[in-house]
Amino acid sequence: MASREFIENRIAGKEQELTKLNKKMERILKAQAGNWETNNPYGYHERDIKYTQKDIEAAEKALNNYKAQLQAEIEKAASRNVPAILEFLENWKNLVTQLYEEGFDSYYADKAEVLRLNKVFADAQYGTPEWTTSKEAFEQASKEFRCKRYGYYENHVVLNRWGKEVVEKVKIRDGEYEHLMPYTSSGEHKDASAKLNRVLTEEANRKYDFIIERTNAIVGEITDASSLKVGAKGDLNGFIKGTKGTAKVQTIGAGGHNIQIFHFRTLITPVKAKEEPKEDITKETNFASKSLEELEAIADMVGAECKHYDNDKIYRMHLVMAIKQAL
Repeated sequence: MASREFIENRIAGKEQELTKLNKKMERILKAQAGNWETNNPYGYHERDIKYTQKDIEAAEKALNNYKAQLQAEIEKAASRNVPAILEFLENWKNLVTQLYEEGFDSYYADKAEVLRLNKVFADAQYGTPEWTTSKEAFEQASKEFRCKRYGYYENHVVLNRWGKEVVEKVKIRDGEYEHLMPYTSSGEHKDASAKLNRVLTEEANRKYDFIIERTNAIVGEITDASSLKVGAKGDLNGFIKGTKGTAKVQTIGAGGHNIQIFHFRTLITPVKAKEEPKEDITKETNFASKSLEELEAIADMVGAECKHYDNDKIYRMHLVMAIKQAL
């Protein structure tokens, strides 16, 4: 679904369009009242009533559709109320924002330096040693900045389709700022940050809805998501109960240099009743009374990681330690 801001802009546009069409209809009807001979500077005709009415009806239909979409989006936003999922996605947003803001800082610092060197070059007197030096410095900085933005290329001799040797530019590696281009292609640092925030907010909403929709498909209507927890590494883990059963939620995070690969995988699978902890888990829980299978389920729920040991006693001890550390 389109973002709320997008829908609101479309509603405003359609309302403005309807206002213009209604004023046009008023002018046409006024001309009709004068038998098309008076009050008709636009040369309206009887057929214009029919066509304008169709335009009004189409605009009203579109406006009503947009309003219905907006209401659905408002209701969906209000339903995004599972604390653990919201916390998890907020952490994800913060991680991505930090990654990009570091890139923005470097990008705009380099851009400012190129502009400064360009001014020094422009102010230098032509033909002087200062002019030559400033020209070389500007061109070098500009070349480096361009490579960081668009990637690094080398001239390679290759064979074309007719078997003739030609020189082609071949990309040898990505530029440090290429992933920032959707945000820095125009405007200032604050504009790039604002656009990034809008994109991440929309993406977080989509991810939330995806998790809920996947869960609904397994458990039906959600009745209890209180056991979902954000683990020590920022992963979302736990169980969600619904009218049709219980689902186990696990996330696997991944990092990268751009928003496309800075992501996480969400695994949502149905579980048997015996896998589900039947009590709230705290550091005061009596772990000694739990079976290994129950301890493993609790570790999954709280996002605890533990190496598997062949010796059950040693494995149990490490499981309990990992669980308490994650709580």
